[in-house]
Amino acid sequence: MFEVPTTLDALHDMIANYASTGDEASLIIQRIHASNSVRLDRRNAEKMQNFYDVLLRRFVAVGDAIYKHGDGGPELGRYKQLDKLTQTMYEMAQDSPECAGAVWGRRLGVFQNAHAKRLRDAELETDDDEADDFTAWPSVGVFLTLRAMGHIFPVTDQRHHVVTPALLLLGQMVAQTPVQSMYDLIMGTMCSALLVEYTKEAKRISPEALAFLASAVRLFAVDFARQDGAYVLPSLAAAGEEELFSSIRSDVVSYKEKKAPQLTLEQEAMQSNNSPVALLSALLQLIETSVHALAGSLESAEKEAFAEILESLLSLRPKSKSEPFPECIQTQVASVAAVISQVCRLDEPRIPVLLRSAPSRREVAIKSLAPRMENPDKYSMSRDKGKKAKQAAIDRTRREYKREHKAVSRELRLDSAFVERERREEKEKKDSADKAKRQKAFAWLESEQAVMNQQVRQGGGLLSGGGMGAAKAKAATAKLGIKKGGKFF
Repeated sequence: MFEVPTTLDALHDMIANYASTGDEASLIIQRIHASNSVRLDRRNAEKMQNFYDVLLRRFVAVGDAIYKHGDGGPELGRYKQLDKLTQTMYEMAQDSPECAGAVWGRRLGVFQNAHAKRLRDAELETDDDEADDFTAWPSVGVFLTLRAMGHIFPVTDQRHHVVTPALLLLGQMVAQTPVQSMYDLIMGTMCSALLVEYTKEAKRISPEALAFLASAVRLFAVDFARQDGAYVLPSLAAAGEEELFSSIRSDVVSYKEKKAPQLTLEQEAMQSNNSPVALLSALLQLIETSVHALAGSLESAEKEAFAEILESLLSLRPKSKSEPFPECIQTQVASVAAVISQVCRLDEPRIPVLLRSAPSRREVAIKSLAPRMENPDKYSMSRDKGKKAKQAAIDRTRREYKREHKAVSRELRLDSAFVERERREEKEKKDSADKAKRQKAFAWLESEQAVMNQQVRQGGGLLSGGGMGAAKAKAATAKLGIKKGGKFF
């Protein structure tokens, strides 16, 4: 049993004291959630909300460690730790969706503020050596955190209080962030992949992702095709003029393997000579995925949507005599071109552009999950299977009687509770009125008793006329009058 850590340093101290491997660290986090879950005690909501924010920051830290040092081997297993963290955050989001949504909203605000600051810093011209390592793009940990969000919240909703702001943030990153290094280009491709992944199932168009993909492919084009005005995004147009990207096509041409490498998130792999080949292969795969996802949903506007991408593919010239691409890249380019030709129907005459039809009532209506029974009398429950019709009817009647009996008993209990509550309220009102009268009488009696006590202490000085004091004074003077036949003792 572990206490809930409210800060990232407290969690790291706990892991350092009790864990020696990545699996043990994940087990500690799972035990903290299991023993302090909101479902066990609703009073744990505040603690678990703080713990959720700690897990998000832990996720970012582990992702940044993957970029710098890789997976870490079987002892650390950073990729496996991210999988376990994602499962724990999903379970906590199921326990308390409001708390999870609030934490994600605040964290997205932190990401947006940090990105805005980096954009302002990128505009400043500095001559320091540290400026070479500066990037306005988010870190790998932030990217992986945004990727995990799609496994926790639904991305197909029309509006979502977490996913929609994340999509806007990703669009801002892709469209406005300058590209100055290979890391920037790879992170832009990854963020575009997130936009494609989040929008493909809902058949939505992400113009920022399509523009970035078209401009990034243009960087691998032949020299005369990399001219001003050919890029869709200004950030990539500026990158095409830099010396770093002038030899990116030659790096792809010099690749001799039969299979293209995969794009990774580790720093060592990003800085290798095979990184441009993996980047171009990833760009082509993303374009093919986007075309397949939007096929048939644009109302014959596919040509306009993929026009820039088609021009960028034509500018590649994979079989150029001077700088031909390797066979694996040539095959991918041909496959993507065939898919775009089929989806855009380039061999058919242009169909007039039509407005996209509004969703029908059947599409908008919420699907009912309740079973429909055309004839309730003929409906057969699983408990009636194997019985004769007469016995099934008897059992069905008995169950209906039992349900009605329970309903009547429940109503009678509610009525009796209501009657008893009203009776007690009336009795309490009556008793309170009688009690007020008694207290008033007791107060008057106490005041009279107080006056009498004062008279006794003062020896009857407050009395005038009558009383035993006056009678004794008259008796002493022998002037006491006695009625005829009366006695005086």
